[in-house]
Amino acid sequence: MKKSAMYLLLVCAVIINIYLIFYWEPQNKVINQEEVSKETLSYSKSVYKLDKGKVLEQLSSDDRKDFEKIIKKLSTFDIGKIKEYYENSNEEESIKNIFRLLKKRLTTEDYNRIHEISSSFLEFDNIKNGIKNN
Repeated sequence: MKKSAMYLLLVCAVIINIYLIFYWEPQNKVINQEEVSKETLSYSKSVYKLDKGKVLEQLSSDDRKDFEKIIKKLSTFDIGKIKEYYENSNEEESIKNIFRLLKKRLTTEDYNRIHEISSSFLEFDNIKNGIKNN
C-alpha cells in the first residue's frame, strides 16, 4: 500500500511538472521593468522643456538649418556618439556628455550657436556646471 501510494504521488508530480514546463502559460502578470523605470523618472525634473522626440520639429526653419549646418561639420564617429548619448536613459548626464563633445569638436562660434538654439528646448540651469567643469 505504501509503495503504490508513493508511486501514485510520484506520477502525479511528474505529470504536473511536465504540464508546467511544456503547456502552462502565465497570464500577462509580468511587470515590465522599462515601464517601472519610466514612472520613477517622471517624478524627477526633466531636462527637456518640450517632448524629447519632437524637439527638431518644434524648431524654426532658420534654427533647424543652422543646427543641421553645424552638425554636418562633425565626423561620423562624433555623430554616432551623440546619438548614443541621446538614447541614454539618464537625460541629464547624456546632455552633459553631448555638450562636452560639442565643446571639444566645434569652434566657439558654432558651439555658442548650438547652445543658443538648444536653450529653446533644454533646461540648462541644472546642467551648466557639468558642462563647464570639463
